[in-house]
Amino acid sequence: MSLWNNETEIQFFNEALRNFASPEQIFYNLNSGYFAYVPKSLDGEGQTLQSRNSLIGQFTEKWTKDLFSPIARQLKV
Repeated sequence: MSLWNNETEIQFFNEALRNFASPEQIFYNLNSGYFAYVPKSLDGEGQTLQSRNSLIGQFTEKWTKDLFSPIARQLKV
């Protein structure tokens, strides 16, 4: 398993959309489309996705557990 990278973020978005989230829950819906982050060139005032924090939190907890489980098993001699 590699460390967190762009592919990991893409995996999160794909899994979320396929299994448990709507685009509005994980993306910013701006006039020019859906964005994972508010582009610097746009004003993101008032664009806060509170639900996004828990969705990403669930994914990152599982991702971290999967990353450290093999190390924990080796230390548990």
